[in-house]
Amino acid sequence: MSRKKFDKDLIKDNHGPMNSVSKDDALVWSGAPPVKHLSKLEPHLRREVLAKKKKAENSSKKADRNMSKQIKRKYEEE
Repeated sequence: MSRKKFDKDLIKDNHGPMNSVSKDDALVWSGAPPVKHLSKLEPHLRREVLAKKKKAENSSKKADRNMSKQIKRKYEEE
């Protein structure tokens, strides 16, 4: 079984608008209580929230890349 490693920047609670949205979404998806700082959660629940937060960030990056590729193709056709 492999061990997931997280960046130190990811573990910090950043309070930017998108970081707050992804953190709030991850808390809801994992069924965790709403907390201001992730350090107040139990370790196993904190790991799950961090994994779901990372998954949300990756999926939004993939969607942005896909959208930009579609836009480029549209302009290249014209």
